[in-house]
Amino acid sequence: MRNDAILKPIIRIALFLFVGLSLSAQNINFSEHIAPIVFEKCTPCHQNGQIAPMPFTNYEEISAYASMIKYVTEIKYMPPWKPVNSNHHFKGDRQLTEKEIELIKKWVDNGLEKGAIDKLPQLDLKAKKSTIDNPDAIISMSESFEQYGVYYDQFRTFVLPTNFDQDKIINAIEFVPGNASIVRSCFISLDNSDKVKTLDEWDPQYGYFSFGEIGIVPDQSRWYTWHPLKGATFFPENSGKYLPKNAKLLLHIHYGPTGTPQKDSSFIKIKFSEKPASKIHQNIPLIHSYILTNPPLEIPANEKIRFHAKFEVPFDMELSGIMPHSHLLGRKWEVFVSDPTREHSQSLLKITDWDLKWKQQFDFDQPIKLHAGTFVHALTEYDNTSDNLFNPSDPPREMKQGRRMYEELFLVYFDLIMPLEFTDSGIKLRPSPTLICVPKPVFKIQVNKAQSLNVLIKDFSNQTQITAYENKFFKKGEHALKLDLESLPQGNYYLEITNQDGAVIGRSIFVFVEEDFLE
Repeated sequence: MRNDAILKPIIRIALFLFVGLSLSAQNINFSEHIAPIVFEKCTPCHQNGQIAPMPFTNYEEISAYASMIKYVTEIKYMPPWKPVNSNHHFKGDRQLTEKEIELIKKWVDNGLEKGAIDKLPQLDLKAKKSTIDNPDAIISMSESFEQYGVYYDQFRTFVLPTNFDQDKIINAIEFVPGNASIVRSCFISLDNSDKVKTLDEWDPQYGYFSFGEIGIVPDQSRWYTWHPLKGATFFPENSGKYLPKNAKLLLHIHYGPTGTPQKDSSFIKIKFSEKPASKIHQNIPLIHSYILTNPPLEIPANEKIRFHAKFEVPFDMELSGIMPHSHLLGRKWEVFVSDPTREHSQSLLKITDWDLKWKQQFDFDQPIKLHAGTFVHALTEYDNTSDNLFNPSDPPREMKQGRRMYEELFLVYFDLIMPLEFTDSGIKLRPSPTLICVPKPVFKIQVNKAQSLNVLIKDFSNQTQITAYENKFFKKGEHALKLDLESLPQGNYYLEITNQDGAVIGRSIFVFVEEDFLE
């Protein structure tokens, strides 16, 4: 009797749960459960005129691809969102939760119930993106480019002169694809030289072909980045992006494959800052092949190999976003920090199934503080075997560093928020190139009150130091600081300006690279 008294309520609870689960599975319907998920996470790309190949805007369209949707969401191929770490939240996170994936599975397995029409959420097919309504300037491609190869991805660079006769601080910027159905991504680099002229003239069509990078070392690589779900970027008050006068914008556009040739003529909208800025955003590839702990960047045929690089944070920094970059052999990325004040390392970004087609910059919801003395590490795994379906070589062959399809890259870009001027310092250090490939670069400063200054060049570990100017008197006005880097190995450096009291009143980070670094 005692056993029956115990078992009966347990059986009743089990039956209740079983029936409840069965009913919930049977009652999962499109209107109430599936449409809210698909409309939010899938439809922004899956609609006419956008990058995805088929529309998902109603029951008929979605149910027709239901089995495929179930499969690609179960294996987490779609929606395309590569980060898997949970330490930090990124803007625009479009990954599905396990609950959402399970709902889709049950809906498909139980017959694709449609549900009541009055329960269907309203669908707004207009892209839910921020936009600049009244730009101060629009910089456009000068002509249309026809995407001539219709069944494979294409990568092309376009040179857009700005022709501004003064330096500008940009408060807001927006890349607008001329043909959203074929533009997968755009990375904008910035340069003030004529180095790109030869490449541009070499290709008879508008722009020039370039696979992994733009073919030169620009002043600033990845100055701004865009992907299909990214709208305008509005920078916080007193901050922005620095655009030197007469700079060229180098648009590296990734075009996706289509069934018919299509044309694109994209453009950029810009809003200038009305107030002086105290901080600027700079995208700098502080992880690269020069700081590998296991060099060189060579990937033998028929091998899987991991590479590791690290740098020490020389002073407190604010990190706004992060972007890894490798080519077709790259399979995994992990970027993490080891802070001496913390017991455990902290992941910044982890990707376990890298795919070049879905490369993008990942922006943090809130800037992350990187403290002086922290080490930033990057681990990358490359697969140069026949197991890697993305491998462009069959049979596999050795890969070395380069921007071409049959070469590889090891880069991580860090979007840093840097002070433009230090309070009451009396100087303004104008932002300089973040990539320097000449041994004798020139930095410019604006001195607002005459004073004596020290100018130093330091590496990130603060072991290498060159005194460029010691206790030099600068009159009020603009000055060119002529530096000599010939004795330095390639790597991460910063220029530091101190006053007579030794107080730091200006810093500028740069990576010293060889001229063929990205060629």
